Amino acid sequence: MDDGLVLNIADDGPVSKAGSSSKGGRWTDRLKAKRVAKRKSRPNEPTHPHSHPDSAERRPKRPRVESASTPVADPKPHHPPGQVISSLFSYNPKVEAPKNHAPTKAAAKPSNAPLTDASSFSGLGLNPLLCAHLSSKMNITKPTSIQRAALPPIFSTSPEYSERDIFIQSQTGSGKTLSYLLPIIHDLLPLSSLSYIDRTIGTLAIIIAPTRELATQIHEVLESLLKLRLRAENESADDESAPRTTRWLVSGLLIGGATRAHEKARIRKGLPIIVSTPGRLLDHLQNTSTFNVAKCRWLVLDEADRLMELGFEETITGILKGLDGHRKLAVQAVTDGIGKDVGGWDWERRRRTILCSATIREDVQKLAGATLSNPLMVKATDQDPPSSKPQAKETAPVPSSTNFSPPSQLSQNYIIVPLKLRLVILIALLRYLIAQSKQQSNAKAIVFVSCTDAVDFLWNLLGGAAMNSDGGEGSTSSEESDASDNEDGKADSKPEPISVKCSLLPDTTIYRLHGSLPTQTRLASIRGFANSSKGESRFSVLLCTSVASRGLDLPLVRGVIQYDLPTEGGATEYVHRVGRTARAGKGGEAWSLVAPSEADWVKWVEEKMQAEDAGKNISLRGSSVEEMLQTGFGGKGAEYEERATQVQLAFERWVLRNKENADLARKAFLSHMRAYATHPSDEKHMFHIRHLHIGHLAKSFALREAPKAITGTNSKSSSKHRESTQKSRKPKKQPGGKWEVDHSGDAEKRMQEAVRSQGRQTKKGGVMASSGTSEFQIAGGYDLEKLLGAM
Repeated sequence: MDDGLVLNIADDGPVSKAGSSSKGGRWTDRLKAKRVAKRKSRPNEPTHPHSHPDSAERRPKRPRVESASTPVADPKPHHPPGQVISSLFSYNPKVEAPKNHAPTKAAAKPSNAPLTDASSFSGLGLNPLLCAHLSSKMNITKPTSIQRAALPPIFSTSPEYSERDIFIQSQTGSGKTLSYLLPIIHDLLPLSSLSYIDRTIGTLAIIIAPTRELATQIHEVLESLLKLRLRAENESADDESAPRTTRWLVSGLLIGGATRAHEKARIRKGLPIIVSTPGRLLDHLQNTSTFNVAKCRWLVLDEADRLMELGFEETITGILKGLDGHRKLAVQAVTDGIGKDVGGWDWERRRRTILCSATIREDVQKLAGATLSNPLMVKATDQDPPSSKPQAKETAPVPSSTNFSPPSQLSQNYIIVPLKLRLVILIALLRYLIAQSKQQSNAKAIVFVSCTDAVDFLWNLLGGAAMNSDGGEGSTSSEESDASDNEDGKADSKPEPISVKCSLLPDTTIYRLHGSLPTQTRLASIRGFANSSKGESRFSVLLCTSVASRGLDLPLVRGVIQYDLPTEGGATEYVHRVGRTARAGKGGEAWSLVAPSEADWVKWVEEKMQAEDAGKNISLRGSSVEEMLQTGFGGKGAEYEERATQVQLAFERWVLRNKENADLARKAFLSHMRAYATHPSDEKHMFHIRHLHIGHLAKSFALREAPKAITGTNSKSSSKHRESTQKSRKPKKQPGGKWEVDHSGDAEKRMQEAVRSQGRQTKKGGVMASSGTSEFQIAGGYDLEKLLGAM
């Protein structure tokens, strides 16, 4: 019966339990069922937006604002793409804290200080005029131990000593320079009484130094000695009984880089005493006709070990032959009665040679054998000589011992530094030395680096980096721009700067020195660093290579930092480097930055050095990286890490500032790698390039990634780039109809294909067909047919 009622009943189906999942069956079927159930559980969304009942009440959309065509990206840190700013304190090799620190010993008795006993220069027989000049003008009243041992046998007139050459061996900073300068002046000064003696007599003494800087320093000391009074203070100029003295002793400096014409003019006037480098001296002996060395009475070879290291053996041999040749010609002229000299001259007296060296190695022994006649070894001693007879050691063969030691009062330290932290550790260490020398005005520090490019990079980096966000110029921007102009090879419109200031090192002036600098710049840098006590800065730093490790006597050097360990010379070079401080009885500190892979170097160098006290080995005191960073940057807790990171970022911003700075950093990095590879084979177990983390080492040059010249290109992107480059290398047809073919690596393959196709074409149908033009010089079918026809 139909009652007109309509029932609207919807069947929702079975209710599924929440969280129920089908089990069993294939996993693909279960995944499909899960996706279907998820779609069913979503609420139904209206297909058309206007179907919503409230759509009419919605606010109208805001009109679109026309903006730049290029969308503005989110602000991001500004650094070159593809670079990662890695943390200084992550992924570093584990470095154990230094074990068994060497006990902080009390101030040891200086081993190279002037003597405090009754010894005096007058007691050693030195000329009274020289004694008075040393005490009144140079503030030197007591001789050092090596001077006390060397002067008596050199002064002696007995044939037992006067006919023998001298080998002076003493540690660095002990006064070897005065050990040979004083006897030379002592011997030549009395010649003033001879009526025919003046500066035209010729050259009577020659001093050879390995470097220009050392030669200049010796010449300055010699000049100060030659300013002595020619009469005693109590003598009157009218006293006829007083010996006649004239100021005829004139010194001259002959070094590379100076003008030869000026040197020739001085030689023509007469230079009784000459200080020279080997190359320039040999040049004048061979090419300057007015160079009169026939009467030479003294020849000094200073820093003989360095002379041999720099390869001057053949030059020294040429100098000796030149001196002997000039003397033989002069003696022959006197014998034949054609000599031009006025007055008599003692031609029977032979030339006396003095060789000075801090170490005795095999090459030094070879040089001594070639230059010294019946040598007498002189070494420092602490005991007073028992009699007035000269005390020295007889040495028929020079001893082969290579043991040596730095000054006993020197504090030697090392830090094992991860490669990433080298730059910030250098800054922290310099700040520590500056703080230690607050009470000592005009203190100095020397930083030794492995190569000239690294010196230039550090000098420009410290002078240009600043602790502001934009990496603006430091206090020496004008000087830095001048330096960059010179490096680019432009003409020097302005004089090259000598020093820079660093905003990270308060009240500090930074100098540089290496062999690639112009001579005038090198000499000005040394002069500015040595005389910085007269300047405005309270502290001075010299960045240099090993060119400054020998002989230079730089006053008030507080510490020596070996930023890079010696690549040649081993422990010998180490002793010479640290010997730039703790000189003449003063104290000093030596710091060596050692990489984790070089940790064995500490024990190795300790074994190479022998202490003077009872033969005990010297030990280096270790310090931790954290301790030095805390001392240098300060702060509470680990705050020093944040400060060190900010310093590193300032350096990296400077490198990224322009292309010139980046090129300086990359060039220094590559030069450092080349220098590191020059360690001798017996040190390769400590210094091998494969032990270095290249990326971490690049961080020490303020680079965020290593140069591709070292790392290569192994990424997929680079391989794709190479593939695309090879595809693009296709022959291009020129307008003249010829094909321009790029030379690529598949030339051999294309050559083989061309030969095969040529063979197929010529044999086709038994007829020699023309094969067209090819990029390879292959005989065509027409040429082959003519060849067969001629046969």
